Amino acid sequence: MRLRDIKRNYYSLWFHGLANVLCAAVHELASAGAWPTEAGKGQVISTSLFDTANQAYDENGDANQDISFSKFEGAVYLEHGLTPKTTLVLQSSFQDIQFRAGVDDVDFSGIGESYIGLRHLLWHDSTTVISAQGGLLLAGPGEAISDADLGFGNTHFEARFLLGRSFEMAKQDGFVDFQVARRFRPGNIPNEWRLDATAGWRPVNDVQILAQGFYTASEAEFEIARRNTRLKLQGSLVYDRNPKTSYQIGLYQTVAGKNIIKEKAFFISIWSRY
Repeated sequence: MRLRDIKRNYYSLWFHGLANVLCAAVHELASAGAWPTEAGKGQVISTSLFDTANQAYDENGDANQDISFSKFEGAVYLEHGLTPKTTLVLQSSFQDIQFRAGVDDVDFSGIGESYIGLRHLLWHDSTTVISAQGGLLLAGPGEAISDADLGFGNTHFEARFLLGRSFEMAKQDGFVDFQVARRFRPGNIPNEWRLDATAGWRPVNDVQILAQGFYTASEAEFEIARRNTRLKLQGSLVYDRNPKTSYQIGLYQTVAGKNIIKEKAFFISIWSRY
């Protein structure tokens, strides 16, 4: 199959929201899926996230620590097709965070971590795409490293491998997307593994159901961060108002972890395609 054939099969799905792996976890800076973005076209996703927690997981994975955490995050994510195989990815966010636990008392408002990267299509057939993505994460004064102080860290690199597959169920379009990423941080700043999985299906032509999971494992570093893990599950609905605009609403929760807070979040997103 030639590249223009896969464009004909996949771009129409992508522009109806198939590849929204960005999801609620805006601060996760996840890629928006393995599929390429058509050259000269793209989309901007604006997300508002409302996040709370009153418990944290200890080093044994028990949610028995009392805390007080709340966060509002406004994020903007952009994808733009540079060539038929290469996509530019940009993201940044504003955060307002309150956190109380033991002697810790944090109030913060400011810019979170930002991202710039390129995704390249490596291989495809009629239903499957494989891509690789590399990017720079630019630390701001907000959240950057799990279990570390706000603003800790500096510029670091992420390498990501993506696999996507489309399918049809009950004569309606669906897809699955799997991603594995490694974040490399300089010096003694902890590195990190990330695994993301998404399944999407359209019960009707203008509505998409998304089910997603995000697993993160961060290494330990003395006096910086404890080793920590977390698994977040998320569900959302996407409504296509017209070919250029979609609305998304969803929830996510941390369902397991170690040395991490147990988050519950609600989010809304507006997708604007061009």
